[in-house]
Amino acid sequence: LPLLCPSSQEASHVQKQQAESKIQIKVITPGLARVLPLDLCSRCVMLIQAAPSPLTRTRDSGDYTMNSGSCLSTSTMAIPTITGSSAALSACSSSNTSAHPASFMGTQICIPKKQDKVKKRVIWGIEVAEELQWKGWALGKEVTKNLTLKNLSLKIQKMKYRSPKTKFFFTVIPQPILLSPGITFTLPIIFRPLEEKEYVDQLWFEKAEGMFCVDLRATLPCHSLTCPRSLQLPTCAVGDMTEAWFCLENVGDLPTFFTWEFPSPFQILPTTGLLEPGQASCIKVTFHPLMATIYEVQATCWYGEGSKQKRSIQLQAVAKCAQLLVSIKQKRPEDRDAEGFQKVLHFGSVAVGCTAERQIKLYNPSMVSAPFRIEVAPDMLAKDHTFSCPTTNGIVPPGEKKFVSVFFHPETLDIRTIDYLSIMPSGCASHTLLKVVGFCRGPEVSLQHRCVNFGWVNLGETLEQTLWVENKSDCTAYFQFAIDCQESVFDIRPAFGTLVGKARMTLHCSFQPTHPTIYSRRVACLIHHQDPLFLDLIGTCHSDSTKPAILRPQHLAWYRTHLARGLTLYPPDILGTMLREKKLEQDKNGALLIPTEAPENVSAPQYPLISPMNEYFFDGTSDIAIFPPPVSIEPTDVDFGACPGPRDPNPVPLCLMNHTKGKITVVWTRRSDCPFWVTPDTCDVPPLKSMAMRLHFHPPYPNCLYAVELEAFAVYKVCAGRRDGGGEGCLSSLEPEQCCCEIHPLCAKLLLGWIVVLTGLPSPRLMG
Repeated sequence: LPLLCPSSQEASHVQKQQAESKIQIKVITPGLARVLPLDLCSRCVMLIQAAPSPLTRTRDSGDYTMNSGSCLSTSTMAIPTITGSSAALSACSSSNTSAHPASFMGTQICIPKKQDKVKKRVIWGIEVAEELQWKGWALGKEVTKNLTLKNLSLKIQKMKYRSPKTKFFFTVIPQPILLSPGITFTLPIIFRPLEEKEYVDQLWFEKAEGMFCVDLRATLPCHSLTCPRSLQLPTCAVGDMTEAWFCLENVGDLPTFFTWEFPSPFQILPTTGLLEPGQASCIKVTFHPLMATIYEVQATCWYGEGSKQKRSIQLQAVAKCAQLLVSIKQKRPEDRDAEGFQKVLHFGSVAVGCTAERQIKLYNPSMVSAPFRIEVAPDMLAKDHTFSCPTTNGIVPPGEKKFVSVFFHPETLDIRTIDYLSIMPSGCASHTLLKVVGFCRGPEVSLQHRCVNFGWVNLGETLEQTLWVENKSDCTAYFQFAIDCQESVFDIRPAFGTLVGKARMTLHCSFQPTHPTIYSRRVACLIHHQDPLFLDLIGTCHSDSTKPAILRPQHLAWYRTHLARGLTLYPPDILGTMLREKKLEQDKNGALLIPTEAPENVSAPQYPLISPMNEYFFDGTSDIAIFPPPVSIEPTDVDFGACPGPRDPNPVPLCLMNHTKGKITVVWTRRSDCPFWVTPDTCDVPPLKSMAMRLHFHPPYPNCLYAVELEAFAVYKVCAGRRDGGGEGCLSSLEPEQCCCEIHPLCAKLLLGWIVVLTGLPSPRLMG
């Protein structure tokens, strides 16, 4: 039946009202109940003839489903509506390249199942779908889809249509259609399958301009995957890796397994997987070229029953050689940084324990990123590496530069260290060998004087002198004097400390004798990363009754010379007699020597140059000594162990041996509050004899650790004629100016340590 159409002004008014509101009119006719939308147009009349079978509109798709067993009458239904198309959102972009982050690799995106988007075309001003598809149908059920025609022109369109040829697709009885401008006509098409197969038919429309058709297709559930046709990866350097992503979507009706086949140097992840209908997977493509060339390959995705279906994607990428220029930042005169020659990075002199840093510059002039690796010479042990480079690998972007730090941390003194670093760009670029050189220097600590002479002091008095210790290097020095400052007659404050570079510290040395005798002690100053220094402390103590000869620094020089000439084991009286009998002579320095018939150009033996470390370790207190000691004591270390109390532990016997050919006097020093002492504190030992002594321990407090170093001084005891020439007297009775005998100071040391524990408590034996 013809549709009464309004004028153009009225049509625009109708469209405006349709946008504002719509109503539904329920039309009930004999044998038919349907709900149809009616636009708010009072002048638009729709003529409807009822069919004997009812039609029901589905909720989701808007299609009409015919109840089973019904038949369509010969009536015609024309429903003019104005509809708008909606674009369905896609899970993945269909462009060639994708910019998904790496965290999405291999993830699956769920896409809700929705009505397929219908592709439309415009023919002679009529917008119509290219094809109608039926999916998910079942035998015995009729499925209805709506074919929409919309007049996009400015004139009334007149057309008619033919029914499909096959009996599986049918529609209402064909009638002429009149469409005003902007009006939509909906034609229901019913599909009734009888077999499980694919059905194909056409619906033809005829106008004055010609004829056109709409394909009708009913398909069975199938496997179908889609992906972009091509993927362009970023330009990559040889040996480097780049990556890109694209989406693989399951647009079929069945769960589908897929497997990728791809050539080298491409790799696709995940290689295999399962996609449910409506799901999409983010696929990662990596490109790791080994040659500089243009790559254009095809990757194939196999899926479906027996993996017989395939989908291909074209992979395109370009590989180029990266270039890396190595240079030294802030070059020094000793560096060598010429192109074509071996590069040398010189650290100069670095203090031991300190760390020096220098930098090299890596510049990438190429158009691709330049990955690199830095390796230290592999033929050295890891612990022997004094050079280090924390940056073991990295990437320099195109046209940019990167600064890499190299560190030098020396630990061995006076050593020139050489090592090699290899800067290796990825791919075919040649590597650069960097030679690194450094010298290790330690602290340079010196004392103001090598000998501190306190002169003579009365018994009971204390004399103090100062000297400074200086560090001429810029390396921090740690020093410690090997002296027990509590029990010795000599005291050095501070006995240990830290001396920063280019600094000086004042030391206070004190002398507080306990007996009237001569005192001499050679104290080692231990310095970290430097040989020991030695400080001679000498002094003489006088009392009202005893005034020994004053010990001077010249006497120490003579003693060392006599030690080299084998004369120190003889007492001064014997040496004096031999000098008077012309069996000994004096050199130009006043030291004694044995006259020989050697040629004049052969000099007398002198004190040898002994390294400080040998002098410190081979001082005669151990089994190995440079010169035999004149006096020794056994044992040198005493451990009283755990003393349960309340009584004092038993004394420990000591044996003092005199290895000289003269009589010596041994004097032990002791403070009043010292828990250790030796008896007798003063004794004479005949030549080549030994003396038994006892070491006592009286702990003042329980549960305390006591450890001290006891000190003893030994001198020759000789008699000489008085000033008036009558009789014999002790050397100590002579005036200092008249004493011509050799002074031979000797020092014996004891290192003692023990623990006192109350009765009833555990008694561990610990060394102090």
